[in-house]
Amino acid sequence: MFRSALVLCSVLSLALYACGGSSSGDDQASVDAPLAQLDPVDCVAFAQSFSTAGNTCGTPLPAGGQAAFEGWCKKGIAKAAMCGGNPAAGLDCFATPDANDWVCQGPSGPYPACNGDLGASLGAFCVIALGNPACSTGVHCQYDADCSNGLVCNSATEECMSKTAYCVGLPCKYDVDCPNNEKCNSAEGACIGK
Repeated sequence: MFRSALVLCSVLSLALYACGGSSSGDDQASVDAPLAQLDPVDCVAFAQSFSTAGNTCGTPLPAGGQAAFEGWCKKGIAKAAMCGGNPAAGLDCFATPDANDWVCQGPSGPYPACNGDLGASLGAFCVIALGNPACSTGVHCQYDADCSNGLVCNSATEECMSKTAYCVGLPCKYDVDCPNNEKCNSAEGACIGK
């Protein structure tokens, strides 16, 4: 079990502290913190939470919007190793209804807050963005010229994306890797609102 936890940590690229403590220089074994895992079941609760937040913020999802977010979440779990922050903690956070999970941000609607945990919020939204075909098309690229139909290349995911999509949490290296109304948070390696 210990070996599988270490493999899972390296695959998901979780923060160092999630995979173990620091070494004190002696031969004592450290106790690993419990490792949160991505569970597709949390996608159902996440989508419901987002829908509720949209209604609360006065920007309800269009018909089929909740199902779309749920589907993007389930699809994005397969690529979650690309995500910064903590996707598993974020999905766990949003799976349990809490008024502090969302902040109403102007006319754009709900913005993920997850009780002030930016890493968890962006991690969960990264999973959604990686499942959203407007943010992560699956078409591999190195340059914008590799993309068609007005799409551009995201250098972090090396996939074409739409510059007009909502892709908060999408992995990025530079501001140009994010849609027009977002910028790259270099500390988290994720797109955030401007």
